Amino acid sequence: MLTGAAALMAEGRRRALAGGLEEGAELLRRALALDPAPLVREALVRVLLWLRRFDEAAELVTAGLVDHPAHPGLRALAGDEAIRRRRPTEAAAHMAAASAMTPDLWRIAGNARLLLTDIDGAVAAWDQGLRLDPTDWRLAGNILYAASCDPAMTTAGLARRQAAVFAGRDFPPRPAPRPRAADGRLHIGYVGGCFASHAAARVVLPMIMGHDRSRFRITCYPTRPAPVDPGLLRLRLAVDGWCGLAGLDDAAAADRIRADGIDILVDLDGHVGGNRIGIFARRPAALQIQAWGYLPGTGLPVMDGLVTDPVLLPAAERPAIGAATLDVPCPTLGWPLASPPAGDPREAGGPVRIGCFARGEKLPDMFLDHLAGILTARPSAVLVLKDELFADPAVRCRLDRWRSRHRLAPDRIEIQGRSSGDAYIHSLRSLDLAVDSWPYSGGVVTLDLLSQGVPVVTMGGRQACSRTTASILACLGPQGLAVDGVDARGGRVLALIDDAAARSTLRAEIRATHGPRVAAAIPATIRAFETHLFSLAASLTVCPASSSRSKSRPGPI
Repeated sequence: MLTGAAALMAEGRRRALAGGLEEGAELLRRALALDPAPLVREALVRVLLWLRRFDEAAELVTAGLVDHPAHPGLRALAGDEAIRRRRPTEAAAHMAAASAMTPDLWRIAGNARLLLTDIDGAVAAWDQGLRLDPTDWRLAGNILYAASCDPAMTTAGLARRQAAVFAGRDFPPRPAPRPRAADGRLHIGYVGGCFASHAAARVVLPMIMGHDRSRFRITCYPTRPAPVDPGLLRLRLAVDGWCGLAGLDDAAAADRIRADGIDILVDLDGHVGGNRIGIFARRPAALQIQAWGYLPGTGLPVMDGLVTDPVLLPAAERPAIGAATLDVPCPTLGWPLASPPAGDPREAGGPVRIGCFARGEKLPDMFLDHLAGILTARPSAVLVLKDELFADPAVRCRLDRWRSRHRLAPDRIEIQGRSSGDAYIHSLRSLDLAVDSWPYSGGVVTLDLLSQGVPVVTMGGRQACSRTTASILACLGPQGLAVDGVDARGGRVLALIDDAAARSTLRAEIRATHGPRVAAAIPATIRAFETHLFSLAASLTVCPASSSRSKSRPGPI
């Protein structure tokens, strides 16, 4: 029987990282009862967060701060929780109260600034963290993620920024490719934190589960533990291997992947939160590609391919990309949220409801000003925004100033918080049309809107992140909603507001065609992706199994 706090904590962490989250949490509770030190409390809180018991975790952090008000680790946990709840003002207060700034605290400080649409302030904070720890891949990735939110950014400019961020880092040479398995199958490894209860899971899971298992062996490497929900259980039963990486540092995780004999390693996260690009930097597989979860690509020089399409990455921009471009019908496809309504839930005659359901940090002032212009031109229209970020005091003040500047009455703007299930579907169906966010275009939210028959007008831009909705519409339709330029976007929205009959016809077309087109596009996208995987594998010269691997040499990529 385990008795001491240290032994209980070690065993609790071990069981949690092995997938026994409930058992691990109980052992850590026992450890905390014996020793309320911050280190034990932090370990328990992290497991509770994996279990999504956010209220219990927050209570434990608050209690710990009573005795240790300036503890950096506890302040970091409190700051992360504030960011998760979309409260950047609260997160900033936790950073100010810490006894010393750590790289983790600078990361959170930057995240808070990003939620306030202060890109320069966010990058400055992350730069401070990198000065303390130049090896922190998350901070470097955050800087590149922020670059994708810059309205002036281009594909070539992003490539230059990526090269600058990764300059001076050492990357290993490509390892020799493994001899092909006796059954001819390619072994594909997927690394990501988006396998369970994540919006991106609706895009990622169909692509993984749709593989031709006679040609591919699949191993998934989740980067964070999670309780097993029905979707995650389906995935685990559908793949050949499952290996959690949360308890391993980048070097140990890379060693594990090498030992598993992965032919092609796929990064699903890119530079979004919780990514493990440090694993890819160690090049545990002979071929490494970016797919599904992050459309611009990380820019790591050890990545060999980027899944894209001609809308996201036009031919003229491809020379700037240092990896092979792997075209598929659409890189952003997923299972529909729900069947569309049988009829049109929007009755003619009421005020036209225009939705923008993107996260609040994706709505810079120039974009909000454009929406204000539409509302000014059509005084009966109502704008619906959906993000609990708008309840933050600083964000609310920003929105109030914007509304006052454009002389918009309070009832012209409807603010909704987070919702799920039937409530979320109802909120989608309450819209007449939607305007895509810019410069960071919507992905899953666009699929959700289209699934319920809501037209989405998008403008596109000069880099992949600005073209996600345009890519979706090019594949699934309808045509005519992706336009060039601010004036054209405004004109298309105003035309839809004014012509109720045309709007009703368009909504009916989307309700009738979206589901069947998604059902056809997903397998077509998977087959195109699989063709690229075999082509990449064939591009490397593979020694016979009996030959010394040191004599293998890579062919052109």
